[in-house]
Amino acid sequence: MSHPTVDKLFAAMRSTKGIPAMEGIVSSVLGTLRNEKSNHHTLARYISEDFALTQKVLKLANSIMYAPFAKEASSVSAAVQILGTDSLLHVVISTAMASEAEIRDDRHLSQTLLASELARSLYPDRSEDLSVAGLMIDLGRLVAARFLPDEMTRVQARIVAGTDPEQAARLVLGMTLPQLGVEVAKRWNLPDSIMGIIDGTGDSTVVQAARLASTASHLILDGKVDELAQLTEQLALPDVDKSRLRLLIQRKLDDVGATVLSQPQHIPAGMALEALYHELAAEKWDTPEALAGAMFSSIHHVLKTSHCLLLARDAKGDFVIRAGLGQRVAALRSEFSVSAEFKPTAFHAAIQNNVDIAINDAAKLRPSALPPDYRRLFPHVTKFVIVPIANPKVTGLIYCDWDADGDYLPTELLALRKLRDLFLPFF
Repeated sequence: MSHPTVDKLFAAMRSTKGIPAMEGIVSSVLGTLRNEKSNHHTLARYISEDFALTQKVLKLANSIMYAPFAKEASSVSAAVQILGTDSLLHVVISTAMASEAEIRDDRHLSQTLLASELARSLYPDRSEDLSVAGLMIDLGRLVAARFLPDEMTRVQARIVAGTDPEQAARLVLGMTLPQLGVEVAKRWNLPDSIMGIIDGTGDSTVVQAARLASTASHLILDGKVDELAQLTEQLALPDVDKSRLRLLIQRKLDDVGATVLSQPQHIPAGMALEALYHELAAEKWDTPEALAGAMFSSIHHVLKTSHCLLLARDAKGDFVIRAGLGQRVAALRSEFSVSAEFKPTAFHAAIQNNVDIAINDAAKLRPSALPPDYRRLFPHVTKFVIVPIANPKVTGLIYCDWDADGDYLPTELLALRKLRDLFLPFF
């Protein structure tokens, strides 16, 4: 059955040159093809170290064109024997190439290639199988990152906002990244053994080794030395030379420059909130409370707020809390409100003039500039922002506060304004 995300992915693939192969590997393969004394094993070893060549060779060998020659080519060695020299030459020379420096600049591709190298080092006697497993285990993530960059930015923004990675992918893509990888493998007509690696149902040793290699490659590129040490110490795979693995990991840490890459990837708060807006706007919300629950959880994780409150007019015209997140929210519902009667407070200024209010130092405000009991109910607040909801008259407020110092960034306030607009249908 067709899926919109998969259809969009393959449309993007058809409009680009695809994932490049490493120049050094291509040179080695071409040299082997020209050498009559070279055997299929040597050729397969080179190909299985490169993602672009591996997926193209396996895809072609399992295509309808070669179906009469083999039921299923599950290894690169088998694919090489099926295709022959002429077809392999065509595959190689038609593949885009990238230098090692260009590969390093592509985080996802370099991670995949590193995972492959780590995987085949675990069991040298099964190096080809494990090399391919390391290349394919994160197929969904690799192709999504390259061909669906906007969607993956939104996935990462949700993860930064505190959403579980699998759930974040489901919300944006309609499926998890492994599920996307399986769908891609199906479209490419790759063998069941490859799909078993991606979804975890295949050879348990190969799957575990590939997953370990994938995790380790991420940690290496992030320079997380302590977590790598813990990972290798707790390694449960049988008959693996831990000392050899540790030496390889240390060499890779040195190669990538762990001191430079030790900082985790960071998405600016404004970008994360912008992505949140598009995600929430794409869904249907039955109540403002449901929308606020989804929105405030992410705002809290992205902006590190103490409170996020949604206030709305009640029958008397007072602004009362309809939904909220933060300390003592249940008690605040009955204790905090903004009266309908105008007073010279920051809240009434936002209501009366339909303007955003941002206070970076709440301690400097006079007591009269705040609602009664505000300082008792919010004793540790150092700054807050009020964003009115008007349709066209102000009938609601989004209120966020912080217990820490720091100024607001214009991009964050702009994103909060857009998020505010999602409440307009309820007001």
